[in-house]
Parts: sequence; C-alpha cells; structure tokens
Amino acid sequence: MIEVAKEAAIESGKITLSLQGKRHTFIGKEKLGDFTTEADITSEKKILSILQTKFPDHNFISEEIGKIDNGSDYWWIIDPLDGTIPYTSGLRTFGVSIGLLKDKKPILGVVNLPAMESLFWAEEGKGAFLNGQEVKVKANNDLSEAIVAFGLGHRQERQKMLNELVMPIADEVRYPPVVDCAVFGGSMVAAGIYDAFVHYAYPWDFAAAAVLTTEAGGKVTDLKGKPIDWFQPRIMYVASNGLLHDEILSLIE
Repeated sequence: MIEVAKEAAIESGKITLSLQGKRHTFIGKEKLGDFTTEADITSEKKILSILQTKFPDHNFISEEIGKIDNGSDYWWIIDPLDGTIPYTSGLRTFGVSIGLLKDKKPILGVVNLPAMESLFWAEEGKGAFLNGQEVKVKANNDLSEAIVAFGLGHRQERQKMLNELVMPIADEVRYPPVVDCAVFGGSMVAAGIYDAFVHYAYPWDFAAAAVLTTEAGGKVTDLKGKPIDWFQPRIMYVASNGLLHDEILSLIE
C-alpha cells in the first residue's frame, strides 16, 4: 500500500507544480480564509483515481469531496493541496498529504512537498523516510533551546490561538515560527528540524504527518495528552520529539 500511496502523492505533486504559476479561481468554504482552487480539485481527482483503482472497497475522507464510507476498516485521509494560500502566492510551503487508518489508528503516511523535492513516507513499525533516507526527531530535551512552530488557523481564530497557545510557549523556547502549511510543519518535526508543532487542524492536515512523527520517534496527541480522535471535524494537537511533549502540554493547560 505504501508504494501506491507514494505514486499518488508524486503524481498529484506534479499536478500542483504544473498549475502553481497560473491564475487561480478561489472558491470560498464555510470559514473566512479557507479556500480551494482548481489545483486542489485536480490533485484530489488524481489521488482518488489511483487509490480507488487499487483499493475500491476502502473508505476515503478527502478535503474537497468529504467522506466516502464503504464499510471498510481502512480509511484513506487525503489533503490534495495543503497550504493553498502560500501555494497561490508563489511560495514553496505547500504539500500533498495521504494517510491511512486501520481500525481508527494511523498506520501509513506519505507527504510530498513537491516544490522542495521532498517526499516523506512512513509505515507503522518500519520507520520514517525522506527521499529514501531514514529520519529521526531531534534529540533535544531542553525547551529553552527548542524550535516550537505554530499554525494560526483561520483569521477569526487567530487571537484565541495567540492568547491560549502561542503566548504561553513563545517566551519559553528558542524560536516560535509561524508555519503556513500544516503538512510542512508536521514533516519538519519528523525530520528533526522543529522540536514541536502545535496546530488546530482538520484530520487530513496531519494524518500522514502523524505517522511520520511517531515512526521518527516522536509523539502526537491532543492538548490533554490523549490519542487523536481522527473522526472529529477539527482537532487541536501537538506533534513533538516526545522528549518535550509533556512540558509543552503543561504550558497550555
């Protein structure tokens, strides 16, 4: 299954790259600041065509089409283009995310950051990889030396995020960057670049990156330190190197 997921992520990444420089028509969703474009839709169609051909009986949750429930124990959770705003602004921080749950637990993840030529993948019990090289989380247990990144979400949520999440942590760490693409932020934890990433996100934003992070030696939970419920509409979560996880949670309780 991992090879099929990689193929889907690579092919959809080619589509997003080919369309990035074109003029985009934005289609607003239910939240101010949440948009989709023809690139999202075309990328999603490519991913689904590959996955559904190989696994027609599996279930699917994708950002654009929603849920397809075939009664399977397997759920593919897909973001065909995460980081639409940086993507349409010409930035490189956008990506394709394909995760797989079995019995409600993430077991496989692929993230393609095509503008960076970075393909991440991981399977349960087999480690995490970037372009074929195994990656590990950063072995840092000193919060004052940590890089803890944040996603600030939609415009109307940012003040709450700043007050309740960013400010309690920002003064305790070495650097608190704001990240404009959730799959990028999660992948950077797995790659040992960030020590942690805190975000309020949709399941498709980090299902794949959660597998990457845990297989690289890290930890992913909700703000209470509990496993993620992947069928909630939005989830506040922390992905970390594991060594700093409890300390970060204690600051935002």
